[in-house]
Amino acid sequence: MDKFRTGMKGAWLALAGVVLSGQAFTASAATMAASQTAALQSLNEPQVESAHRSLPIKGYKTLSGTKILFIRTPGLPMFDVHVSFAAGSAHTSHQPGLAALTFSLLNEGVDGKDLNAILESFDQLGARLGMGITQDQARFSLRSLSDEARRAPALELFAQMLGKPSLPEQSLPVAKSQLLHFLDNEEQSHGYQADQALYRLLSPGHGYEQSVYGTRVGLAAITRDQVQDFHRKAYAAGNAMITLVGDLTEDEAQRIGVQISNALPLGPAVATIKSPDNPASPGFLQLQRPSTQAYVRLAQPGVLRNSPDFVALQMANQIFTTRLMHELRERRGLTYDVRAGLSVRQAQGILAVELQTRPELSDGVLAKIKEMYRDFLTHGPTQKELDDTKARLAGSAPLNSTTNAQIVSQLRDIGVYDLPLELDYSTQTALELNLESVKNALNRHLDTERWSAVILGPKTDQQPLPAPLESEANAICRATDEIVAS
Repeated sequence: MDKFRTGMKGAWLALAGVVLSGQAFTASAATMAASQTAALQSLNEPQVESAHRSLPIKGYKTLSGTKILFIRTPGLPMFDVHVSFAAGSAHTSHQPGLAALTFSLLNEGVDGKDLNAILESFDQLGARLGMGITQDQARFSLRSLSDEARRAPALELFAQMLGKPSLPEQSLPVAKSQLLHFLDNEEQSHGYQADQALYRLLSPGHGYEQSVYGTRVGLAAITRDQVQDFHRKAYAAGNAMITLVGDLTEDEAQRIGVQISNALPLGPAVATIKSPDNPASPGFLQLQRPSTQAYVRLAQPGVLRNSPDFVALQMANQIFTTRLMHELRERRGLTYDVRAGLSVRQAQGILAVELQTRPELSDGVLAKIKEMYRDFLTHGPTQKELDDTKARLAGSAPLNSTTNAQIVSQLRDIGVYDLPLELDYSTQTALELNLESVKNALNRHLDTERWSAVILGPKTDQQPLPAPLESEANAICRATDEIVAS
């Protein structure tokens, strides 16, 4: 299992506070009744709009400080539980690699079981374990059948792994070797190197500019005592958030949440990551690397995920990405893919544009993107662009909550970023935007002169950009009437 792809103690803790609930979608009772009585519908009959599932969010908090969010989806006899900790790499920038090494050792052993026995036990129970770490968080998930005979032992092992791992001394060299291998891979990735160079410009001296896996020097110096100490603090009950989605009753979800919380060390939430200081002036780096492509990156400070303007800026970036694709790919054939997006790091918001292009055109492409964004901030999106983006969002939104895994992902973001307890809150906010609100959000937070930029690739003489194609029939991606051999 690739970890980086992503027992009870004491009495049950009482659940504090009133249950919070949010209505995600409202189902039509008439439509639901019709679906139960009619198996087929004639194509000649008027098509009835499909009903959304009602997905209210239940929220709790244990007395030890663990936040719990739950959505009941009884369609299949299974459930997903996701536990996240503010234990990412930016929390250990003073000891690079400590967060990743601790994370890597959590499933290396518990009382009476080593790594192989843990994985085999989950397999025999039909349960699936997932693990992942970012600069902000360490995340763990378990998918299991709802049947008590399968669910109980899977949850017991899962809770033991999080709260009472053995963190074996003999596993340290192997875990360090794996992390060093990941560092080797990053050093060979031109895209990653361009990204990290950009973060060094935007977050100088901050933990965000470090690799999630730490540094070679940092990893070599970490001891088991340091790992144990970090686990006690960062994997404490007050630093955890639990999300549950699936075929569980509310009482079962509460008991599962408290079971996991009780298994964790007692302790408060760790200090939040300090926001990086914005650079005094934009920076530019030209990094020479042997490559057939130039990796172009632009970025400037944005907003945090819980900002009232985040949704408006997100919509604006989708529109600007469409413009970039049309101009740089379809009309000029300068790149295969280009995107503009907002990061969702907890302590820093970033608007970034990334693409690959021919080395001899990199300067011209960079200047063209800045020119296009200057026009975008001045005039804002058009009504048609906003309407088209809303239509795509309205059509795709229901598909984003069709599986437990998708719902867990949305629920996790709601908990981590303290968003309203409504699954479709961001979608509804986006659909209510108008041109003025989007343009005002753009000009409140972004600037045409604040771009920091990185170009990574071979040194070569620059050429002017080719003239745009007037006919879209001659664009880079087009359908033809000819049969082309694959």
